[in-house]
Amino acid sequence: MLGFHPFTDGSQAVVAALILVAVVALVVVRPRKLDVAWFAGGGALLALALGLLSAHALLTIAHDTWDAAATLIALFVLSESLDANGFFNWAALRLARIANGSGARLYGLALLLTTATAALLANDGAVLMLTPIFARLLTRIYPERRLQLPYIFAVGFLADAMSALFVPSNLTNIILADANGLSFTRVALWMALPMLAAFVVAGTAFGARFRHALAKPFDVTALAAPESVVRDRLLFRAGWVALGGLVVGYIVGGELGLPVSLVAVTVALGLLALTQTRGVRTVGESLRGAPWSVLIYAIGMFVVITAAYNAHTLSFLTEPLTRLVSPPAGRVAAVGAGSLLALLAAAVNNLPASLIGVLVLRAATHANHIAIYAIILGVDIGPKLTPFGSLATLLWLGILERNGIHISWGHFIRENWWVTLLTLAAAFGALYLVSFALL
Repeated sequence: MLGFHPFTDGSQAVVAALILVAVVALVVVRPRKLDVAWFAGGGALLALALGLLSAHALLTIAHDTWDAAATLIALFVLSESLDANGFFNWAALRLARIANGSGARLYGLALLLTTATAALLANDGAVLMLTPIFARLLTRIYPERRLQLPYIFAVGFLADAMSALFVPSNLTNIILADANGLSFTRVALWMALPMLAAFVVAGTAFGARFRHALAKPFDVTALAAPESVVRDRLLFRAGWVALGGLVVGYIVGGELGLPVSLVAVTVALGLLALTQTRGVRTVGESLRGAPWSVLIYAIGMFVVITAAYNAHTLSFLTEPLTRLVSPPAGRVAAVGAGSLLALLAAAVNNLPASLIGVLVLRAATHANHIAIYAIILGVDIGPKLTPFGSLATLLWLGILERNGIHISWGHFIRENWWVTLLTLAAAFGALYLVSFALL
């Protein structure tokens, strides 16, 4: 029963810590390749059954997560509607045509497409939509595996790393923005230069690493015409209108203080209705394909983290972080907080790290404004240090495996760790400079 505490303060802290450690370990290891929602959901139910959370704490969690949850589902439904009509296949084939056989040009265009998709349809949406398309495209134009690697790694990296640009681009962004009252426009202004720095550094790093593979041309004539993969021309044009409406809605809604989900849900439902009307995909098919398990995972982790925080299990971590984000700590301390949460995200997954960031910022007295953006950068880019740092990376690895491309955890770490550190340094450096102009 909620509110019932069968433990002393000391034993409650121990039980909360055991549940947290068990859930994080199971999420990282994923025995039998089970969905991470099982572990987070099970841990949350156990915490509730043992009375580790009050009814008030549950209401706070619902308040903190409802906007992010609704936006997540809406963006996936929108992505599914676009993908069902061949939108992303068209985009990849169009880019290949524009590249005109140049591997280096295709590489640059692929990075731009990934960045745009992650910004508008979130990091998980970018991974789910673009990874299988690029896997099939690359297998066709570059049968030799080593020639596929620069595109595979760079696209997978930027899907996460570039998701700090807009509030809806990452579940973690929405949670942090809602908790701290950040508008869409304000976040975009703060993040424009750090994301440009991240794009240039990460793109250049992978390009230099795989420069010999990128020098290999490909045969454009082996590809289908982009127009041939579009099922319905009217729906295709409506897809462009929907994406434009999404951006306009985010800007206007942000200035009016409206929830991000209101814009995302409205646009998604409009395109979903047209998709069914045109006979491309039914509403039921689209809703069944929505990431309900991701939603369970996110809410479950929030319950487990909050239970541990309320039991003072995380004091060893939250107390120093609170000092770093509170006055009189300045810009360097704020970047330090972002760096610590980047490492935490890599070690235990970015969602728990971002939730700890929310709790730390809430506990701070007049939290340093720069620290909020530093934490967003840390939990969005830092997870690329490890293959289990974000759910998007786990999805990416699974999709590649199903398409016959095996990337081991050791291979992932070797290719990503140094790029991640360089990208974090560039993004934090750019944020430091931006703070002088915007504060």
